[in-house]
Amino acid sequence: MSSRKKRKLIVNTDSDNTDDLVTSLQKSKKSRGKKDANESDTVQDDSLFGELVSKAGYMLKKGDQPNMLSCDQAMFQRDLRWSLRSHSIYRMPEIAEKFIQGLEDHIEDPVKLKWTLLYTQTVKNCVTARGGQQDSLIRMCLNIEELQPSLIKLLTEKLLEIANDDESSSQANLPNLVLANLKWLDHIIDSDTLTDKIVDILEGSPPKVQQEVICFVPNIVNDANHPRIAEVLCNLYDTTPELTPAILDTLGHLTLAPKDLEDVHHSVLKSLQAARPEQLPVVTKFLLSNTPQPMAYQVLCDIREKINLPGDSRRVRKSPQKLTGKFASSRSAVNTNNDNDNIAYEILLLNNIKTVTLIHRFLSTAWLKAIQDVYDVAGVRPLDFLILLMFYDSVPSQRRAIESIFRNKIRTGFFSDTLLEKIFTNHSCVLKENFEPLKKLANLLLRCPEPIISQTGASLYRLSFLHLDGYQQQEIVLALLKHLGDNVAVRFTALSLLSLLAHQYTAAMSKFTIFLKGSLDVVDELGIGEVKRLLDVVSLLVYCDSSHAALQDELIILVRKQLSHSVLKYKLIGVLNAALAMKNMVVRDDSLSTTTSSKSSGSGLNTSSLKEAENLLCLVLSSTAKSPTASALFMDEMASITLKEGMNSKLEEWVCDKMINDFQNTFVLDYALDSQPPEDLFALEACWSLNTDVDDTGIIMNLAPLVIKAEATRNDPVAKESKMVSLAPQFRLLRMLESRIQEGNLGNIDALLGCPVYGPATSVFEKFDILTKMEQHAALSCIFYTINWFLELINAFVTQKDSDLKQKVYSRVRHVIHLQNTLLQLLIKCPGYSPPLAVFDLDTSSALPSFTITSSKKGKRGRKSKSGKGKSKGKNNNGEATQVGATQANSQPTTQPTIQPTALTQGEDKETVNTEVSSSVDMTTLRPYFRELHLDVFCLLFRKLGLETDVEDRSRLSLSEAEFLLTDLNFKLTHVFRNGNKRASVLGHGSEKSIGYSHLDLFTPAEVAQRAFRFLKPVCVHMESINDFFQNMIADNDGIMDAPGMFSEKTCPLIKVNTLLFTTLSIFLSWNGLQLEENKETLTEVLHTIAKKLEGDVKDMEEEELVSTVFRYISNFHESIVSIHTASILVQTLVAITALPRHEDFSESFVTIIEELLKRDWYTTGGVKEKGAVYNQYVHNLLQEYLRQSKNPLSLIEKICKTAIKEFHGASGRDPQSDTFPTLNKGTLGVYFRCMISFLVSSTKQSLSAIGTASADDKLKCLLVWNTAINIFHTLIIILKKNNTKHLLISCLKYSRSFVDLFLRSAMPLMDSCLRQHNKEVMTIFSSLQVSTRLLQNVCTHSKVNQDISLTRYVPLVKKSLEMLVYRVKAMLARNKCSSAFWMGNLKNRDLQGEEILSLSGTEANQEEEGNEEEEEEELEDINDDQSDVDLDEEEEDDRSTDYSNSF
Repeated sequence: MSSRKKRKLIVNTDSDNTDDLVTSLQKSKKSRGKKDANESDTVQDDSLFGELVSKAGYMLKKGDQPNMLSCDQAMFQRDLRWSLRSHSIYRMPEIAEKFIQGLEDHIEDPVKLKWTLLYTQTVKNCVTARGGQQDSLIRMCLNIEELQPSLIKLLTEKLLEIANDDESSSQANLPNLVLANLKWLDHIIDSDTLTDKIVDILEGSPPKVQQEVICFVPNIVNDANHPRIAEVLCNLYDTTPELTPAILDTLGHLTLAPKDLEDVHHSVLKSLQAARPEQLPVVTKFLLSNTPQPMAYQVLCDIREKINLPGDSRRVRKSPQKLTGKFASSRSAVNTNNDNDNIAYEILLLNNIKTVTLIHRFLSTAWLKAIQDVYDVAGVRPLDFLILLMFYDSVPSQRRAIESIFRNKIRTGFFSDTLLEKIFTNHSCVLKENFEPLKKLANLLLRCPEPIISQTGASLYRLSFLHLDGYQQQEIVLALLKHLGDNVAVRFTALSLLSLLAHQYTAAMSKFTIFLKGSLDVVDELGIGEVKRLLDVVSLLVYCDSSHAALQDELIILVRKQLSHSVLKYKLIGVLNAALAMKNMVVRDDSLSTTTSSKSSGSGLNTSSLKEAENLLCLVLSSTAKSPTASALFMDEMASITLKEGMNSKLEEWVCDKMINDFQNTFVLDYALDSQPPEDLFALEACWSLNTDVDDTGIIMNLAPLVIKAEATRNDPVAKESKMVSLAPQFRLLRMLESRIQEGNLGNIDALLGCPVYGPATSVFEKFDILTKMEQHAALSCIFYTINWFLELINAFVTQKDSDLKQKVYSRVRHVIHLQNTLLQLLIKCPGYSPPLAVFDLDTSSALPSFTITSSKKGKRGRKSKSGKGKSKGKNNNGEATQVGATQANSQPTTQPTIQPTALTQGEDKETVNTEVSSSVDMTTLRPYFRELHLDVFCLLFRKLGLETDVEDRSRLSLSEAEFLLTDLNFKLTHVFRNGNKRASVLGHGSEKSIGYSHLDLFTPAEVAQRAFRFLKPVCVHMESINDFFQNMIADNDGIMDAPGMFSEKTCPLIKVNTLLFTTLSIFLSWNGLQLEENKETLTEVLHTIAKKLEGDVKDMEEEELVSTVFRYISNFHESIVSIHTASILVQTLVAITALPRHEDFSESFVTIIEELLKRDWYTTGGVKEKGAVYNQYVHNLLQEYLRQSKNPLSLIEKICKTAIKEFHGASGRDPQSDTFPTLNKGTLGVYFRCMISFLVSSTKQSLSAIGTASADDKLKCLLVWNTAINIFHTLIIILKKNNTKHLLISCLKYSRSFVDLFLRSAMPLMDSCLRQHNKEVMTIFSSLQVSTRLLQNVCTHSKVNQDISLTRYVPLVKKSLEMLVYRVKAMLARNKCSSAFWMGNLKNRDLQGEEILSLSGTEANQEEEGNEEEEEEELEDINDDQSDVDLDEEEEDDRSTDYSNSF
C-alpha cells in the first residue's frame, strides 16, 4: 500500500514538472543550435597553433569580429604554457617554432591580424574571467617565456612589412596596435634583441611609423637599453626635423646616465635656433625639464639668445596686384591659418615654460638673472618682457625682483616704447592671456615717482587699449579713472592718457562714455588743469555720437549750474566746460554755413547746433561780466580752441566782431603827439613807441591809468576786478580769430604792434626808493602788464612776412629784455609785492604761486648752511630768501645739471655780469606772472648771431636776445620731452610744473617735435660761430686755456649762450619718442638738419650713416669747449645719439672724447680753477659716462688706479692733483672713488660674462679678471688710510659689501675648481683680498668707535659678508683636502691708520643691537645708481652659505 502510494506520488510529481521538462528540452535544443552556430563561426585551424589555443579555451572567429575566450586570461596562459611544455610529440624549441608558424599563417589575413592584436571577448557564460574584455591573443602569448623571442621577431617583421605597405593606411592603425602589445610586458627575455629590432624599425620605417615607434619606445625597451635608443634618436633628430616633437618627448622619458643626458641636452640646445614654430614648445620643454641647477643660468642665457618666437617672424604681407580671384583669396586664407597656428604655438610655448618653471623653482631665479644681466639694448628680446609678465603672476615670491628688473630696464632704455610697440603688435594674443599681470604692472609703473617709468606705465595702458579687445579696453578705462584718486603726478599722466585715447581712438572710447561722465563727480578734488583735461575728454565723447543726446542735455544743465555759481572755482570750471562744449557741439563745416547763409538772420547762425552755441556763448559772457578772471580764462580757452582745431567760420566772425569792438572801447585811446598824459598817482608818459614815420595822430594803449585805478583794490577779494586782467587774453583771442578769418594776415590790427603805451615816466623809476608802497606796487604792476602786452604782440606778429613788422618784433623782444632787467632790480626793493597773474588756469583752492627774492653777500658759492656751531655763520654767508606768496614755485625743470636752463640765467660769476646785484630774483619763479611765448617766436633765432657784446648791430641777433629766446625754448622742450630722472613729489606740488605752458600743452610731444625741429638749424649755425670764435682764441694763445682774455666780460655771454645751444640740442635728441616708429619721419628730418652741417648733401644717406654723421658733427665741438658745464651737456647729447636706433658702435670714439675732457683743466668764467659741489657733479657725470660707455670698464678703472690715483698720492702741496687726469684733485677724490667702487661690481660682472667657464683656458681668464678686480679693490681701500672723509667711508661701506658678495657668489666656486691647477694665482688673489678685508674691518671698527649713524647703518651687513667669506674660504680648503692650511683667529680692533684700539668703551654691544634693526634696502637717494633694486642672488644666499656644512 505504501509503496504503491509512493510510486503514485512520484508520478504525480513528474506530472507537475512536465512543463519544466519541456522547457528544458527546448532550451537544450536552442543552446545546441547556438553552439552549432558558434562552431560554424569559429575558425577550424588544424595547425599546432589552432590546436593548442583551442584546447586552452580560445576561439578564433571568422570575419570582422573579436575572438572569444571561455576562461580568464591567466588560466589560458597557464594551460597554453602547460600544453607547450608537456606536448606528446614536440619538444622545445621545436614546438614554439611550430606554434609561431601557425600563428604567422593565421595572421596573413589583415582582418585576423587586427583581431589578434585587439581585445578578446569573454564568453557570456564564463563567470571566472576578470571582465567582458581581456588582453589580445598576441599580448597573452608575449607573456609566455617560451613564445616571446620568436613572437617578437614575427611582430617586428610584420611591423616593417605593414609600415612599407601603402594599402594598410586605409585599414586600422596596425603599427599602433603592434606597438601597444609590446609595451609594458611583464618580463622581457632578451631585451637586447628587442632593442635591436626596435632600432631596425626606426631606421627602416617611413616617418609616420617612426613617430609611432618613438612614442612607444620608453614603454617597450628596458631602462638598460635606453642609452642605445637615445643615440639613435639623436641621429634621427639631426636628420629628420619633422620627428623633433616626438623624439624630444621620448628623450624626456628615457632613463639616461647624467653624461648621456648632458650630451643629448647639448645637441638639442645647439640646434634650437633652427627649430620651427611647431617644434619650439616641445624643444623648450625638454631643455628646461632636463637642465641641472648649476647649469641653469648658462642654459637659459643660450635659450634667450637662440629662441625665436613665432610672432617675431610675422610680417604684414601685401598681396601683389596680379594675385586676384580664387588664388589670391586662397593665398590670404593660407597666411591667416599660418598666423593662427603661430599664435597657438607661441601660447603653448609660454605655457610650457610656465609649467616647467613651477615644477623646478630654481629656473625662475635663473630666468630673472639671465634677463637682468643683459647690458646691451640689442640683446633685449620680446621674450624677456613676456617671461617677466608671466612670472609676475605665477611666481609671487619673485614679484619684488621682477618689479626691480622692470624699473632698471626702463631707466636704462632697454624696455623702450619701440620694443613695447613691437611686443604688443606681434604678441597680442599672449598678452590677452596675461592681461591681469599686465594691468597690475601698468598700475605699479604709472604710480612710480620717476617720470620715465611712469611714462612707460602709461605706454602699457595705451598699447593695451590699442591692441586688446573690448573687455580689456573697458578694464583699462576703469583703471585709468581709478588713478584720479592718486597724487598730482599720477593724475596728470592718467588724464593725459585718457585725452590721447579719446582724441585718437574716439570711436573705441565712445563705448565707455558713461564711465567717464560719472567721473565728473570727483572734480572737487581736482585742480583746474586736471578738470580741463577731464572735461575735454567727456565733452568730446558726449558730442561724438548722436546716441548720447541724453548725456548732452545733462552736460548743458551742468554748465548752466556751474556758470551761475558764486564760488570762483566752480565758475571757472563752468567756463571751461562751456568752451569745450561749444567746440564739440559746433561742426566746423564752411559748406554748411554757406548753404544756409541766405536763410540766416540776426547773428547769422541758424542751425540748431550753431544757435545753441551762440546762446551758450552769450550765457558765458553775461555770467563772467563781473568776473574778469573767469572771462580771461574763457578767452584763453577759446583762443586755444581756435588755434588747435578751429570753429565754424560764421561763429568765428561773430565772436571776432564782438571782441574787436570791446577791445577798442576798453583799452585803446586816440593819441596825438601833443597830447598830454593823464594826471594820476605818479607821472605818466607815452613810451615804447615804434611808429617813427606816422602822422601826428594815432592810437595808444591806455595801460597805466587802468592799472593804477585797479591797483588799490587788486588784492581785495570783495572789490570788483579790473578788466586789465583780460587785456592779454582778449587780444590773443582777437588776433587768433583775425588770423583765421584773414588767412594769416594781421594787417587790420598791425597798428597795435608799434603804438605807444601809457606807462610810468622814467623819473618814477629813478626815485623808486622814495615812493610810497602804493606807488611802488602800481609801478611794478605797470611793468608786468607792459611785458605781457609786448609778449602777446610778439606772439601775434612774429609770423608776418613784412620786413618792417619783423624788425618791430625784434624791437619788442629787446623791450621785454630791458623791462625784465628793470623788474629784477626793482623787485628786490619791494619784497612784499604780489604781481598780477597772467595765467588763469591755476587752482584757486590752493595758495597762489610765489617767486623768490634772495639777497646774498659775497662769499663761497655752492655751500649749504650748516647746523650747530656754524648755523649763524652759514646764514650770514648765504643771506636770506624772501618768498612772495604762500608756496615756492618749481624753479627747476629737471634735476640734471647738464640740462638746467635755470642755472644759466643766473650767471656763473657775479663779478663779471653788469646787471647782477647782491640780491637777485629767480626768473623761473615768475612764470605764472608772464604770458607764454608760442613756438613760432623762436623762428627769430634764424637771424645771424652777433658775437660782439660792446657793438650794437640791429641787423644781428644779440647775445642777450639769443639768451632770452634759448632759455625759454629750453624750458619748453624740457617740459614737453620729460626724460629726466627727477622724482615726482607725493606732496601735491606737481601741478606747478605745467604753469605757464597752457599753449604748449595743446600739442602732443610728437607735434611739438614736428614744429620745433626746424630750430635746430640756427642752433647749429650759432654753435659753429661760437666754436670758431673760441678755436681762434685758443690757437692765438697757443692752446693755453686760461690765457688772458679767455674769460672776460666779452666771452662770458658767449659761454652762456653756447651752453644754452648745446642744452637745446641735448633735450631734443634725448626725447625717447624719436625712437618710436610713428616718429621715424621726424627723426629723419632732425638727422638731416644736423648732418647737413657736416656733409652737405645727405638725401641719399641711410639712417645708420646719418646717425654716425651727427655723432661726428657733435663730437667735433669738444676741443673748443671752455666750460665743463658745456662739456657735460655735450656728453649728454652724445649719449642721446647713441640711444637712437640703428647706428654703428661709437663706444671707442666716445670713450676717447670723454677721456680727453677728463684730462683737461677747467676754469670758471673768472679764470679761476673750477671747484665746488656743482663742479664735482659735472665731473661725476663725465666719469660715469666714461665707464658706462666702455666695453671693458674694468680696464679703465684699472688705468685710473694705476695712473691717476698713483699720481695723486705722489703729488705734494696743499691741493694735490693728478697730472694725467687733472680733474682728479682733493675736491673730486670722493667723486672718483664713488664712481669707481660703484662700477666695480658691474664691470667685473660684464668682464666675466664675456668669458665662458667650460675650458681650462676660460677658467684662467676668469682668474685674471678677478685678480684685476681685487687689485682695484685693494687700491681703492688703501685710499682711506690718508683720506678718510665721511663721504669716502660711506661709499666704501656701501659698495664694498656688494663686491664681497659678488666674490662669494661668482669667484669662490671658481676657486674651488682652480685651487689645485692654479695654486699660485689663487693664493695671490686671496693674499690681496685679505689685506683689503682687514682694512675694511678697520673701517667698520672706526665707524663704531665714532658712533656715526650714517656709517654704522652699513656695518652689520658688511661684517656679515666678511664673516661668510672667512667660512667660505675654509670650506674651499676642506673640499680640496688642505684644511690644515687654514688658521682662524680674532682680529685686533684697529683704527684706519692701523693703530690698535684697546677698548671700544662698550659701544660694540650697542652697535650690534642697532645693526640687527637695520634693513638691507638702500635709501631712495641712491636711485640713480646702476645697481638693481633687488639682487636676485641674495634670495639664495643662506642656502649657499650652508653648501659646505659637511666639510667643517
